[in-house]
Amino acid sequence: MITEKAPTRIDLAGGTLDIWPLSVMFAPSASINVAIDLYAVVEARENAKLGAPVITTGDGKITIYSPNTAEKKKTLFHRALDFIPVSGWEFSIKSSSPPGAGLGGSSSMLIAFLRALNRISGADFSIEEIMDAAKNMEARHLGIPTGLQDYVAALNGGVNALVNLKETRECRPLGISAVDVEKRVVLAYSGESRNSGVPNWLMFKRAVEREKATVSAFEKIAKNSLDVLSAITEGRLGRVGGLIDKEEKQRELLGRGVVTPAMRRVFAKVKKRGGHPKVCGAGGGGCFLVWCEPSRKDGIISTLEESGMRRLDFRVAAENPEKR
Repeated sequence: MITEKAPTRIDLAGGTLDIWPLSVMFAPSASINVAIDLYAVVEARENAKLGAPVITTGDGKITIYSPNTAEKKKTLFHRALDFIPVSGWEFSIKSSSPPGAGLGGSSSMLIAFLRALNRISGADFSIEEIMDAAKNMEARHLGIPTGLQDYVAALNGGVNALVNLKETRECRPLGISAVDVEKRVVLAYSGESRNSGVPNWLMFKRAVEREKATVSAFEKIAKNSLDVLSAITEGRLGRVGGLIDKEEKQRELLGRGVVTPAMRRVFAKVKKRGGHPKVCGAGGGGCFLVWCEPSRKDGIISTLEESGMRRLDFRVAAENPEKR
């Protein structure tokens, strides 16, 4: 049996700016995220009786691969198998992330599946090649542009900044320790599932059309993301909470519903307890994080529990020794 797993992520700053061409339109910027141990896990077993690969997901849904599947009916698993074909294998796929959580769960699942196919086939694709292939598969599948930060976390683990420059990009592992993140961040699930594709596309569309308020918000998010990068790099973690507040204020200007009414009520409460809340991903439901000083964490947790929000316990996922 072959087992591959890929972490999901929480994003601290610069989300959405990892999508081309926003990544160059608003460069320089930094999409900063933390890989967490809510893993997507793929178990692959060889079965000589099988011809076509069979994929079973955690909800019990079974997909039987065929290269002749119509384009409109293809799943991400079909697209991955089109890219790295194998036969005589059955796959079991599970994810620890809640559905529609905004933690990059579908991207992590795709990365884990591609890594399993890479091992089985002996194709020996590099991390960079897998990342680009995954990005293109999801863009084709969703019919909209997709970003890179989910794949950076899923492939590399640890805490990273995807630094977007005018002509290039680079992935920088950040020196902050896992303990420093874990004692300052509370992760919660709102219970409201969301689809990142629609809000991301609307933000993207308004930015490309140069809608004034959207452009202004993204410019401020880009500048602020570099301040977050500097604060973390220089070990000035006391600054990060205030900078997260600045991004969250601008992110709410990007579209109605980024922060849902239920989230807004909870955000007001945790702010009174010294917390700095921020939606995960594109918002509109799913998860949110609260950055706080370690002394404030227990109070933040109590407030979330009293508000009916589900706390998600996590650890920072270890860095991938094969990365870069």
